[in-house]
Amino acid sequence: MAHEFNMKLTPQEEWSWLLAVDLFLGGMGGGLFLLFLLFNLSPSIAVLSLGLVALGAVVLMVELGRPLRAWRALCKPFSSWISRGVIFVTLFIVFGALYSAPAFDSLSWLAPGSDTARRTIGVVAGISALFVTLYPGFVLAASPSIPFWNSPLLPVLFSFHSLMVASGLIFLIAPLGLESADLRSISFLGGILIVVNFVLGAMYLATSKGSGLASKEAVRRLNEGSLGWTFKVGVILVGMIVPLAVVLWTPSAMALAGLFILIGGLLFRYCVLKAGVYVPFPLT
Repeated sequence: MAHEFNMKLTPQEEWSWLLAVDLFLGGMGGGLFLLFLLFNLSPSIAVLSLGLVALGAVVLMVELGRPLRAWRALCKPFSSWISRGVIFVTLFIVFGALYSAPAFDSLSWLAPGSDTARRTIGVVAGISALFVTLYPGFVLAASPSIPFWNSPLLPVLFSFHSLMVASGLIFLIAPLGLESADLRSISFLGGILIVVNFVLGAMYLATSKGSGLASKEAVRRLNEGSLGWTFKVGVILVGMIVPLAVVLWTPSAMALAGLFILIGGLLFRYCVLKAGVYVPFPLT
């Protein structure tokens, strides 16, 4: 029997600003810890990264609606990316704290017994941080009812975007005492990350545009109306083009570039969520 289809494309309304804030904080925290490891930055950067991820977890519990039942998110690690994400976040906070704590006198008793043990803890913390940046993309990509999200490129895009946002945060707080040599290295990486994210985003939109009616509608929403203005002005212009220009030609204004990257990073997550459109479903 032939099926009739409901051809009305319905935007998803369940996830919006609150989840965008969670994805923003968690991704930025994970990316910040990776930069901390890569550039051997101050332990205070590691502490900040842990705080951001923990705050993102709190926001997620509020988003779930029943914080006291959030432990149930751990119960399906073999079938749910949300469960895996909770595990990654937990591992990151535990091992990130263990790795960073010995740098502070009051927490020196947490120091591992050997350099090998500390390196192992650092590796686990770093891998966990990487997955903290990746897993939100996997959560969304596992939503077959919203084809715009259902792409293997989305986790990669989220991870690179998290690194870019983390570099933006470092630009913003650099005047508080970051070494100039570290800032130059991170600004160089930040410029590369902006370009990489621009290319990945263009690829993602191009592939989505040819992936069916619902995905095409999502891309249209990102190009038209109020969401289109938010995406084109907030994400692309403010969050990428202006910061790249600052990195290349006005390094004295890096803090401003960092602020713009953070604004664009939050709006990017909001736009990806709000652009999602449900695929038409059979009526009979």
